[in-house]
Amino acid sequence: MAEEKIITINLRKELMNKARWKRKKLAVKILREILEKRLKKKVKIDKSLNEKIFGSEKKFKTKLRIKLEKINEEIFEAKLVS
Repeated sequence: MAEEKIITINLRKELMNKARWKRKKLAVKILREILEKRLKKKVKIDKSLNEKIFGSEKKFKTKLRIKLEKINEEIFEAKLVS
């Protein structure tokens, strides 16, 4: 059985002082950095999580619940929890 973890990450602190038009691109980069630092493994971001960030018109939710599934020994996949 695959290893799973559910965590909540708040990106507000990192994104507050950034330009509004840069926030979505930076959110994915910061999210990946936070997850890799916490897990000490590589992280692959799922399509549903990416669409949650980039799908909205201007603003997006900065507090995200993420489900992490272990694919193999070196890689985790981050999915959005509904």
